[in-house]
Amino acid sequence: MREKYVGRLIWLVAAIIIATCPACKSKEKGPVEAPEFKVMQLKGSTVPIFLDMVGQAEGIPTVDIRARVEGYLMNWSFEEGSIVNKGQKLFTIEKDQYKNTLDYSKADLDSKTAAWEKAKLDVARLKPLLATNAISQNDYDVAVTTEKQTRAAVASSKADLEQASLNLSYTDMDSPITGYIGSVQVRPGNLVGRGESTLLATVSAIDPMYVNFQMNETDYLAIMRYYSAHKQQIKGNGPIKVYLTLADKRKYPIPGEIDFIDRNINPTTGTIALRAKVSNPEHIIKPGNYCQVQLVLAERDSTVIVPQSSLTIVQGKYFAFEVGKDNKVNRVPVAIGRSFENKIVVNAGLKPGSMIMLEGFQKFQEGMSIKPAMVPDTLTLPGPGAL
Repeated sequence: MREKYVGRLIWLVAAIIIATCPACKSKEKGPVEAPEFKVMQLKGSTVPIFLDMVGQAEGIPTVDIRARVEGYLMNWSFEEGSIVNKGQKLFTIEKDQYKNTLDYSKADLDSKTAAWEKAKLDVARLKPLLATNAISQNDYDVAVTTEKQTRAAVASSKADLEQASLNLSYTDMDSPITGYIGSVQVRPGNLVGRGESTLLATVSAIDPMYVNFQMNETDYLAIMRYYSAHKQQIKGNGPIKVYLTLADKRKYPIPGEIDFIDRNINPTTGTIALRAKVSNPEHIIKPGNYCQVQLVLAERDSTVIVPQSSLTIVQGKYFAFEVGKDNKVNRVPVAIGRSFENKIVVNAGLKPGSMIMLEGFQKFQEGMSIKPAMVPDTLTLPGPGAL
């Protein structure tokens, strides 16, 4: 009797455990809802196609300030590395020697002028006497020759006086242009100009500045053909514009204009030299600055622009996650182009109308279905001046 009671108790406990254990209940399988992710349908945009080159700024003109006369350098009257104005005094060379030479030349001219005056009087006095045979022809010829010699001596003395005056003026050296002046190459107290025109400093123009760059022959022909094919469209735009990016990766706000294209292709390098003229009112650009030169080559319609965050990189290659018509996601390789801020141009792999995922790349497997949460495509690139 006791054994029968124990058996019933065991079966009762087992029934209670089975009834109350969730793991022991049969699992109900229902449909799994697809996860929701942000998706963008791409539109086409018109994007300028640029040619990138490396350029270097140059101040034109750039003038070397050199000693034109020999002497000891007395002083300079400017701050090195500053802006000097046209006509501003820069250097002074010891003047005493040249003042003495000028005074001597003045006295010499006075002496020779007096001799010439006497010679002219002699000719005037002897000419009537020759007509009456009171003097010989030889005496008269001597007087005339003396007058000519003294006249030539006066002309020579005047030239010496002018040269002496010039040499004295060369002891003060003024800036021929407005621009940046570099460091002083010779310190006061040193002898300059002895047998050579000693370099003292260099001044470079600052506004406008010029940027020199090289373009290969293929790109040059492409640009010329583009502008030839769009003459009417760009007729009123003036000179070809270029856009600069300085060494700090920031865009220069003022576009430049090409003002020089060399006459020939360099046969050694296969490039042609060009120069752009750029306004520099804030003196940001200095001679020697390197910069990236961007030149509009053409414009391309129906170009796809995507957020950089929508792409992934695998072994150096870029991929996007394209959503098909059945809302299945596949990874597709893409070729990228120019980027700006958080946007990037896709040259191949996607096209207008394609849908791409914007998020959740780590939460799904390729080929799985998703529920798209559509985000409008408002991505654009700014004009060429900002690229």
